[in-house]
Amino acid sequence: MNQRTRFISYEGTAKGNVSRHRGTALLLSLFVICFVTVMLLNILDTETLQLTAHRNAVDYERALYLAGAAVHHATTQLEMTPTWRGAVSDGSFPADDSYQATTVDGVGNTVVITGIGVAGNMTRRLQATVVQSN
Repeated sequence: MNQRTRFISYEGTAKGNVSRHRGTALLLSLFVICFVTVMLLNILDTETLQLTAHRNAVDYERALYLAGAAVHHATTQLEMTPTWRGAVSDGSFPADDSYQATTVDGVGNTVVITGIGVAGNMTRRLQATVVQSN
């Protein structure tokens, strides 16, 4: 009888521990799932921000190259016709990946060429002064 009492007592104690810790695994797993979700959202936000910054940097440089192409285009027109003054463009300016250049008389024998390049949301302006020989 003494053994049986001890067995019932042991069983009762074990059952009491189980009921006290019931739900701990559920709460722990919910905490882990919430933590992993927050970490994934943070990583996704960071990657999206980096991608946007990269795209802006690429557009910024591309707009500069397009403005340079505009100046080069106008310079070519001036080489063919030294008295030419006007505007040249490529694409439907100011649409994406387009440029425009204007030429005006400067001081003395100079011509001021202003090129504008557009890429994405970026617009860059480049100005060159050309000295023409007589």
